[in-house]
Amino acid sequence: MTTEKRAASFERLKVLITGGRAPAALELARLLAAAGCEVHAAESVRHHLCRVSKSVARSHAVPGPAREPERFIAALEEIVQREDIAWLIPTCEEIFYVSAGLERLSRICRVAAPPLEQLRRLHSKWEFIRRAQELGLSVPHTERMRSPQELAQFTERIASSPEEVFRDGYVVKPEFSRFASKVRIVKPGGREAGEAAKERTRITGETPTEVRLEAESYPWVVQQFISGRTLCTYSIAYEGRLAAHAAYAADYAVRGGASVYFEPLYHSGLLEWVRQFVRMERFTGQIAFDFIETKQGELYAIECNPRTTSGIHLFRPEDRLASALLHPETPGASVIEPQPASRGMLGVPMLACGLTGSRSWRAFAAWLSKYAAARDVVFRWSDPRPFAEQLFLLLELRRAASASKQTLMEASTGDIEWNGGTS
Repeated sequence: MTTEKRAASFERLKVLITGGRAPAALELARLLAAAGCEVHAAESVRHHLCRVSKSVARSHAVPGPAREPERFIAALEEIVQREDIAWLIPTCEEIFYVSAGLERLSRICRVAAPPLEQLRRLHSKWEFIRRAQELGLSVPHTERMRSPQELAQFTERIASSPEEVFRDGYVVKPEFSRFASKVRIVKPGGREAGEAAKERTRITGETPTEVRLEAESYPWVVQQFISGRTLCTYSIAYEGRLAAHAAYAADYAVRGGASVYFEPLYHSGLLEWVRQFVRMERFTGQIAFDFIETKQGELYAIECNPRTTSGIHLFRPEDRLASALLHPETPGASVIEPQPASRGMLGVPMLACGLTGSRSWRAFAAWLSKYAAARDVVFRWSDPRPFAEQLFLLLELRRAASASKQTLMEASTGDIEWNGGTS
């Protein structure tokens, strides 16, 4: 199918996006609208970025999937049938609830979500590592802790007989989590974190500390600490064939959150690692990975996010990402990658990174040059309202956080997050 025919086939094609609060969802809506689609958005929060975007024809209120999964699926069914939706594309962790209702939803439209069991295996920070090991791909040594007692036994074991694999320390994190939530770095013998750990903390929010697990409702993993820089990828695949791919370094992030600056990184090692994984996993959909690259150039995948992530901000309408999503069975001549000049950022958090995180004039100058060259991924002169909507969304999330005694970050995903359930 030619580029012209593909573009024509998107005219008036109705697509429903869920997770409209996320900047990545807004980016996807704009890309699809630019390709000619009629984009709808479904969200469980009142204020969200897609609600006021010119790229979105209509916004639909739905129940929070984490709290009312059955009503959430029923609401999506009603929207799809009433609006004659052709494609349903989840973007955030509501994808797990969409996948749980895949049998029902796929009867009435095409759904860009893999089976729930595959999603669970990839989202789990334990099962993903095991799967990558089975496929012969490089990952850190990782162990699963089901309780504080198991962690105590592990720490006693390490203290009594230090193991080579943990000589630089280890990372402790929940099996299911997001935005570096509750992640800690532990250095050998309880020493203060070295420079590598401090740098990782600055970028990702991982905290160097002695760890005492509380009685959580889900398991934790202990992962070998590997010194190096954090790299991220975002890809689209169809039946194991890579259709689109982007990579970037996580050089700027708000503490405890995801990267807020996006610059394309053309890395053959990352591309080959991802290509092998999606081929052997026979994966279809959107998928992202976080890696550590050592000074020696060795790559270790540390976790997988089988959904839309911030890497989508690197693509432009002319890159034809819509073709990779909506015509996945029609292979292109090559893998779609971002243009070299593409630069994006979340403006407000990126500003905070520069004003509070620069450790020297040289670092400040480097940040300033990147800040000046990047576009804000939310603000557009032709579509300005989502930028203002951020304030109303923030206020809504602050109220939710206060009512539920959560952090703002926890409240931002409380009604959509998935921690390993079956529905």
